[in-house]
Amino acid sequence: MRRGLSLIVAVILGITTAPAFATVKGRPVHAIALHGEPKHGPNFEHFDYVNPDAPKGGTLTLPNANDQTFDTFNPFTLRGTSARGTGLIFETLMTNGDNEPFTMYCMICQTVEVAEDNSWVEFVIRPEARFQDGASITAEDVKFTFDILTEQGAPVYRIYYADVDRVEVRGELNVRFIFKTTENPELPSIIGQLPVVSKAYWEGKDFSDTTLEPPLGSGPYIVDSFEVGRFIIYKRNPDYWARDLNVVRGMFNFDRVRYEYFRDDTVRFEAFKTGGFDLHNERTAARWATAYNFPAFENGHVKKLEVTAGTPMGAQGFTWNLRRSKFQDRRVREALNLAFDFESLNRTIFYDQYTRLRSYWQRSELEAKGLPTPEELELLEPLKDLIPPEVFTQEFSQPVTSEGSGPRDNLLKARALLEQAGWENVNGELVNRASGEKFNFEILLVQASLDRIVLPWFQNLERLGIKGNIRVVDVSQFINRVNEFDFDVIVGGVQNSLSPGNEQAEYWGSESADRPGSRNYGGVKDPAIDKLIETIIAAPTRENLVTASHALDRVLTWNYFTVLHYGSLAERYAYWSNKIQRPDTFPLMGFPAPGTGAIATWWAVSNAADQAADTDQPVAGDGASSGMPWLPLAFVLGSLIVFFAVRHRNRSNT
Repeated sequence: MRRGLSLIVAVILGITTAPAFATVKGRPVHAIALHGEPKHGPNFEHFDYVNPDAPKGGTLTLPNANDQTFDTFNPFTLRGTSARGTGLIFETLMTNGDNEPFTMYCMICQTVEVAEDNSWVEFVIRPEARFQDGASITAEDVKFTFDILTEQGAPVYRIYYADVDRVEVRGELNVRFIFKTTENPELPSIIGQLPVVSKAYWEGKDFSDTTLEPPLGSGPYIVDSFEVGRFIIYKRNPDYWARDLNVVRGMFNFDRVRYEYFRDDTVRFEAFKTGGFDLHNERTAARWATAYNFPAFENGHVKKLEVTAGTPMGAQGFTWNLRRSKFQDRRVREALNLAFDFESLNRTIFYDQYTRLRSYWQRSELEAKGLPTPEELELLEPLKDLIPPEVFTQEFSQPVTSEGSGPRDNLLKARALLEQAGWENVNGELVNRASGEKFNFEILLVQASLDRIVLPWFQNLERLGIKGNIRVVDVSQFINRVNEFDFDVIVGGVQNSLSPGNEQAEYWGSESADRPGSRNYGGVKDPAIDKLIETIIAAPTRENLVTASHALDRVLTWNYFTVLHYGSLAERYAYWSNKIQRPDTFPLMGFPAPGTGAIATWWAVSNAADQAADTDQPVAGDGASSGMPWLPLAFVLGSLIVFFAVRHRNRSNT
């Protein structure tokens, strides 16, 4: 997966002949950028969104997010629920710069070299790179990691690295990845995202299994203590080999990071109000508007913080399982979308804090607006017989309801579409004229409180003769059923970056539609979409990438694969300012280092460092847990690749 914000047209390191792709080829470099040049040269001192003089010390206490408990420290498998914070244990070959496009800087590697014809990428490992037991990281470890991830890891790794033919160890510290194709310009950067595990540690073990044995990594933190379902404490590794690298300077300042597990969102917030943890990501609009009136907020110890990132808003919504016949007609899906009354929800329960989603890249330059440009038409015209005709004639927009008339007009349009699709209302029930099937479906949830979003939609659907049912299950059952595509509808979606790439094949590609555990939750199989994804992956310039993304966005939205919901233009946080501090500015990506958030760049207030409790006892509450946030799949499954390597935050809004 790529990341990016702005168009950069210079060629890396001053090469005068502009290549088709901006990545420098044919010689070792310290960083590679997909389009443009790295912002920082080989001898830069630190990233510009950190405080290089941040003091070390203290404890940062955070809550769990989606999971109510954990049963494994192995984050590379679909089995079990991984403990929070495991991304702190592992390092990757390269790391992202959060203030620029898809640029990767050497981390474990000392240099990276891309073949002139893009047929391979070779890494030279830093001689000082070490695992946490002091053993050197070698080329054999890198090859072993790739092999075991693609053979025994979660299925997403196999598709993510599908264009790699083989890995060659060319010396103790030299490793080369040979590609099957020369036409995927992002492959070198994708390989740079590889998390590296120890061959000596994992050889002979079942890599696909769950384990509560803290794993051996090469990252800044190690597991100190834990109690399943209650807490995990990570301590900063005093022998962390990379602590003086420019890509790490000013980061990972807390001596300890503690995760508290709560089973109830209300209990979690009450714990935050009394200092039970230090940083709260607020996903409830009503609470943000009305509940911050407790003493610590009024006396200034707790402060609100809104962070606007340069990345697209999370594309969440009701996702159909197209493997069910009733959802295969686009007119049916459009009718169901017409029944979703966002305006009423925004007025009544969201305090007008949200914006309706109309794009899979909303808030970014990749959001399709207006009618297709001539450049987009060059991509779309050959697919004209395969895509909705509205793509060529209308700008996509969501239906709107007014406070006075409500959804009546939209429901009339929905009824007409359902009739065209072969459904008719018989005694208050929608029935298929050909098969006699009644239009009933079930929505699978892991968070019962989402009924406030679902039930108003169901009430409108009932006026069309459609009966919806809510089934709430626990996390493990939800994961299993989604992995096997055993559902009618879920609340799910994707978090796109500004540099889309081959992850789009995982989201929407035909090859992933029937592969258990894939992120093509809806089972989309569409040759036009497959073709547009190929165009995105092979885009030679930023302009080509933007054009292809616009085209794909139009085809996705006009197919109504998801009832896109809503999102916030800013992420909302509250934090104890007398305990933790932050840099003056955030990178364009928002909070850096996903899965780590404030751990990466914040630090403890000096007078609070001594106050941090170094205890294995739970804090406020009884180890009870966070409610599930809005995207209950990015949520639990996430993108395993992104979690460790791309360091890409999943954002969700409830």
